Amino acid sequence: MKRFLLFILLFVCFSISTIAQNYVLWEISGNGITKTSYLMGTLKFIGEKEYYLPVEAVDRLKKATIFAIEDQVDQHAQHELNKNLHFSKGQSLATVLSPEDYKKLQEFFATEFGVSKEAFVKQYNHIKPLALSIVMTRLSLGEGVKYYDIELLEIAKKNKVAAFSLESIDRESEALNKFSIEDQSKALMHSVANFKTQKEEFQKLMKSFPDGDLDEVFTYTLHPFENNPTFVEEFYTKRNQEWIPKIEKMAHEESSFITVGVSHLEGDKGLPSLLKAKGYTLTPVPVKRRN
Repeated sequence: MKRFLLFILLFVCFSISTIAQNYVLWEISGNGITKTSYLMGTLKFIGEKEYYLPVEAVDRLKKATIFAIEDQVDQHAQHELNKNLHFSKGQSLATVLSPEDYKKLQEFFATEFGVSKEAFVKQYNHIKPLALSIVMTRLSLGEGVKYYDIELLEIAKKNKVAAFSLESIDRESEALNKFSIEDQSKALMHSVANFKTQKEEFQKLMKSFPDGDLDEVFTYTLHPFENNPTFVEEFYTKRNQEWIPKIEKMAHEESSFITVGVSHLEGDKGLPSLLKAKGYTLTPVPVKRRN
């Protein structure tokens, strides 16, 4: 794969195996497991019109005893994440970007989203560049969005499936902050300069994921930083390794349904490969494409 994947949609740079990786839902068995568990990859958000949740995933979640997502989605956790994605006092986009780039950014928001310079200062000036890139993607949709974690969590609650998280919100924030402000700023300005292409690619991404076309999902790109080994190591590799013993424990104790960002499934350091290396059997579960 040649390019990077943003967050949260974030960034991925491992090669993929088309046949082995092109599934969003996996059954975990073997290695002493007596109750079937599942691992699902999702997007963080998608447009309301493009949203699709396979019935095969819903059916298996309803029958599970444990449901687990990457990190907490309660009000306190989201407040903490929001705090970590904003600059601390004394810093802002105006202080980390060059005057020329800051002017370009304000003019871009005015032209693309109808946000005046005054409104930009009030609403967006204190958001870190990486988070602002995500905001730009959401604004470009011109529609509401659906969050897969929240939708799946609601299904779990309605069916009395106990819900847990693989890590605290602070752990994700720590990983995100390993991507330096300098690199984040370069990525942000790249998005500004290439936003037309970015929008087109995100539209393809929203179509590809519900259709199960993970080749397209894994090659989706917003930024040119595919060679940032620090970020990939901190945001994907280390977190995947930290999750493995937690996933093992859940799968051995109860029938579990675990969902993570789809990019955590990819490559030889993705969760399916890591679980296979530990002796588990990962069987892809075919899902029907949306009509």
